[in-house]
Amino acid sequence: MSEFLVRVLAWDAAREAARPIRHRVFVEGQGVPQELEWDEYDQAGLHVLVFEAGGGAIATARLSPRGGGTCYFNRLAVLKPWRGRGVGRLLMQTLLDQSQRLAQTDLVLHAQTGAMAFYEKFGFAGEGTPFFEAGIEHLTMRRSLRPA
Repeated sequence: MSEFLVRVLAWDAAREAARPIRHRVFVEGQGVPQELEWDEYDQAGLHVLVFEAGGGAIATARLSPRGGGTCYFNRLAVLKPWRGRGVGRLLMQTLLDQSQRLAQTDLVLHAQTGAMAFYEKFGFAGEGTPFFEAGIEHLTMRRSLRPA
């Protein structure tokens, strides 16, 4: 039996578990203003939740298809005690699998510059120049799922 359970849910089903994780990681942990954390993409997106074997939610991420085959990965959050234990990799692999299932071809994310090396392990490459989002330096990163 796996140490973790992964579920992919619509916002109405994910909200109760995802909101406290995002609040703790982004609002409390990184100082993101609460009004910037919640947006219209929550309702339209798919949400990946990771649960520990005991049942509590420990991580979340959002997959936001935007049309034309472009899909955004965002709001990746892992509770601090679970970092460095493969939970982020599990989130990313699930996002990639879901993107392929939905026939998305261009994947985009806004990486905090300190996390770029993590996303590079999944085939994402930086583009453009760094910018600030919610007071935190980010860089757009992209990966294609188009056949070679």
